[in-house]
Amino acid sequence: MTSRTERLTELIRAVAFAGRDAAEAWVRTSGLTRQQAFTLGYLEQNRDRDVIARELAEMSGTTPASVTSLLQGLEERGYITRASSPGDARVKIVRVTDEGARVVSGFDDAMSAEQQKLFSALDATEQDQLIALLERVVAAG
Repeated sequence: MTSRTERLTELIRAVAFAGRDAAEAWVRTSGLTRQQAFTLGYLEQNRDRDVIARELAEMSGTTPASVTSLLQGLEERGYITRASSPGDARVKIVRVTDEGARVVSGFDDAMSAEQQKLFSALDATEQDQLIALLERVVAAG
């Protein structure tokens, strides 16, 4: 890597780490574990389709037993529901509840506030320029 490339990489990582730190801070205050918060977010993002426990295990790289325990905790708090699939009673469909979605919304609000704070160092024109430049980088990748 060139020195310029290294500096760009450092800066992009710093922005990503700032977001990660904000996410970790929210998780600490939410009363959820990182895995629970991630699972709720995933279910909220996939609300329009059936998600099963096996998918959650595969997506998160954990065992089905761990996912079962995690889902029990979320269900006890009223954040998710589990119901048998109409096609196969052995398969459980997992859905986020309105209360679970509200919790996820709090995360989204916290992340949005952090991102606005971070990018407030740039005026609107500079933000537009950065967006255009990053879009070019992503498109080239």
